[in-house]
Amino acid sequence: MGNNHRESHDLSRRQWLGTTGLALGAAWLFARDAQAANALPPMLSSRELRTGMKGYGLTVVKGQKIERFEVEVIGVLAYALPKQDMILIRCAGLGLEHSGVVAGMSGSPIFVTDPQKGDLLVGALSYGFPFNKDPVAGVTPIADMLPEFDRKLGPIPKNQRIAQAPEPAPKMQVPGSGEMQPVAIPLTLSGFHPDVVQSMRGALQDLGFGLVQTAAGGAASNHFSTATAQFEPGSAISLSLARGDVNMTGIGTVTWVHGDRFIAFGHPFKGLGQVHLPVGGADIQWILASANSSFKMGTALGDVGVLDQDRQAAVAGRMGVKAQMVPIRVQITNKDRKETSTWNMDVVDQPMFFPLAAAMVIANAVRSAEPIAENVALRMRLKFTIDGPYAPIVVQDLYTGLAGMQSVNEVAGIVSTIAKTLTYNGFERLRVARIDAEFEVSDERNIVFLDNARTASEEVDYTQPIVIQVDLQRANAGLERVTLTLPPLGRDLAGATLQLQIGAEKNLGWEAPEPANIEDLLRFLRRQPANNRLAAVVALPEPTLMLRGSRLVGLPLGVRDELSGHTSVSRAGKQTLRTGVDLPWTINGTTTIKLKVRDAR
Repeated sequence: MGNNHRESHDLSRRQWLGTTGLALGAAWLFARDAQAANALPPMLSSRELRTGMKGYGLTVVKGQKIERFEVEVIGVLAYALPKQDMILIRCAGLGLEHSGVVAGMSGSPIFVTDPQKGDLLVGALSYGFPFNKDPVAGVTPIADMLPEFDRKLGPIPKNQRIAQAPEPAPKMQVPGSGEMQPVAIPLTLSGFHPDVVQSMRGALQDLGFGLVQTAAGGAASNHFSTATAQFEPGSAISLSLARGDVNMTGIGTVTWVHGDRFIAFGHPFKGLGQVHLPVGGADIQWILASANSSFKMGTALGDVGVLDQDRQAAVAGRMGVKAQMVPIRVQITNKDRKETSTWNMDVVDQPMFFPLAAAMVIANAVRSAEPIAENVALRMRLKFTIDGPYAPIVVQDLYTGLAGMQSVNEVAGIVSTIAKTLTYNGFERLRVARIDAEFEVSDERNIVFLDNARTASEEVDYTQPIVIQVDLQRANAGLERVTLTLPPLGRDLAGATLQLQIGAEKNLGWEAPEPANIEDLLRFLRRQPANNRLAAVVALPEPTLMLRGSRLVGLPLGVRDELSGHTSVSRAGKQTLRTGVDLPWTINGTTTIKLKVRDAR
């Protein structure tokens, strides 16, 4: 690339200096002792480019070796994105005529060659056209990416209530040429059971991971210990959402390096602004050509640093800094064979990805360690250790193999729900310090089916407790009879006709008042009903209203209509009468008994 860093490609340099400040720009321009890869690159602005200019790009197609491919400038789309041009290029070489633009090439630095000035960096390959037969790509101008080297980090923002995920990176319409969109960041999963991948595919796509590939060759831990050299332009870069005995890795390309800082992609990862994601090198095994979207298959290598900016024109980060992650340990014990397997993983602490990553790695351990069969019983104990003065959240439950993947998905759902609630609760950003999951597997059918439920009479006295006899049928065994006793209904329900529901409490729509503070929220999480809790619930005889966590009953019709816009309608809640008992089996089935309450005398 030469040493002529002070030659005047001056339009682009003046633009960049005006953006980032004269002092820092001058320091870059006159840092004579900087290595070429770490200095301000000789560059050319998008408005100085002309159709037909030729040059090259840098990327990795196999292993960790950076290779060149040829490019030719097609033209420039002025202001294709907000205050940002888009350079159009045609690529050749490295098999791109066959594969087209490859997902994972995002960030590949693009140079044009000037007869007098040499190789000039113009930007990063970043956008493409789905189903395009030609290797045509969009390039983000380098002048729009360089400011991300010096964007200041702010404090961690205050926690907010759960909101929809950010919209995908912006798309633009090119007349007559289809829809241009960011070149995808392929997500490679290593060490995951196919059932778990299939079950979670929709959730991954909701996060914008349209390209999900299960890597061949086993768990990522075999590769992760491999040392990774420092980044340089064209290096493959990995973003790890989970690692250890499994791996979830996004693959892209480094555009430029300055000191301990790097920029990459040329488009947002997810457009999250300030982030905290571990990054490392990547070992590329193969490029899979596809009519839809060709992509790189790769595996994460050792940590290089942390990604801390996710912006429109680029992502940026620092080398030599270790990202904080959440350790997860899963222990699965087979009670009959007296065998124990242990899974150790770290998952990313970024709020958008943490709940799904934690749910996937725990569900995967369960699905992979033991077969899901009808004669398998599963007992779970989850422990979320929280930073700060808070006691851990411990949740226990029973599952049956008869439900197949449904039981595994239930486990994933509980993990994800707790993780989301702690992260997005509206009171305080709680950080999970670690998760410990213990599962005991036994060769038995730990399920009972609700066969019958009855009271002494269909008419009850509001002053007397209600005794309910419940018959439960076990597999290859006789009936189990359980007695539940509801407290007296009270005078307010005299003359009413009520519905008495019996079944697993988890399926009966139980409610709790809206939490008023963080301690209320943690109590709610610790009280999650389990599959083995048999309950009897009497719902109020008419729809009622919840207001600020309290249930309002006996309201005149006009008042109820006035409040209905500020409340949520429900039948079971704070004032619902209920009773329950924990059983050694999961409960299948529900039933309803109609009760007539005697009028007051």
